[in-house]
Amino acid sequence: MAGLRARGVLGVLGATVLLAGLTACASGGTAGSGSTSASGSPSAASTGASVSVSASGSASGSASVSQSGRTTRSELDGRSFVSTQVTGGHTLVPGSTITIAFEGGSLSANAGCNTMAGRYTLAGGKLTAPQLASTMMACDQALMDQDTWLAQFLASGPAYTLAGDTLTLTGATDTVVLGPAPSGADTLRSTGWKVSDTITITNQANTTAAVDPSLTAWMRFSGDEVAFNDSCNGGGGPAQIGDDTITFGALRQTLRACAGPSDALEQFMTQVLQGETTYSLSTAHGITYLQIMSTDGSKGLGLLADDTVGPDAFASGSATATSTSG
Repeated sequence: MAGLRARGVLGVLGATVLLAGLTACASGGTAGSGSTSASGSPSAASTGASVSVSASGSASGSASVSQSGRTTRSELDGRSFVSTQVTGGHTLVPGSTITIAFEGGSLSANAGCNTMAGRYTLAGGKLTAPQLASTMMACDQALMDQDTWLAQFLASGPAYTLAGDTLTLTGATDTVVLGPAPSGADTLRSTGWKVSDTITITNQANTTAAVDPSLTAWMRFSGDEVAFNDSCNGGGGPAQIGDDTITFGALRQTLRACAGPSDALEQFMTQVLQGETTYSLSTAHGITYLQIMSTDGSKGLGLLADDTVGPDAFASGSATATSTSG
């Protein structure tokens, strides 16, 4: 599933930063070898599970420029694209695609391995995302180099045009043509999702922190329902999945007392899974990553597809999960 959608990113999806706890790509690399510097270009190495990147200058994304004949932010807002053609100095790694999603003055992008995100501006016919931060998965070197190329390409201020559902970005040496990204509703319902990280977005700093490895939190979707476990309490309720949104109704859950990291994760998940949220999906080397952003884009959850979590969540025919185990 190459589609990628996000809210407030993924404001999103702000920027996503260093997911030290993400599973390494199927190439066999180990996590911890691909970080992002403050300039937005992935660096060679990183340690630690939580990194904060400060935005500066125009990275706040508050300005929305509208010029005669130019695309305004409202025309990109809430839309997701996947590459159909890349020409020029860069050749896409075989089997990879580029996905870009826009929401609330931020964009998220994936070039086949890591997901990067941050504020963007539209001015003078150019789209500029000067300070993207990235998740941290170790992939084949070619894909990690492609991450670097994409971050630099978006920071360089390529010219943009939007014609119907086709977005074209033209830089000094490369041109990227993108079409509409496909829906991910079927993907959401096809497997379980293990919470891997939490995302916090502000105008000053954007932080993604890996979930404590001792905790197991997950979600399952079936029809218009969701079942979940936040590592302490389980629950479920209405969840209507759209092309790029999940609208959560009143969710039920058990009332077990939580403490420490488990309590913190429960509070965070509760704040995200309310009302209309926006989700994005990206896939690399067989690893599918789901990102769900809160209605206001200030918080988000990163989840990895994992069919072993919550396999019996809907055994009773309704989303009333009460188990506290994975």
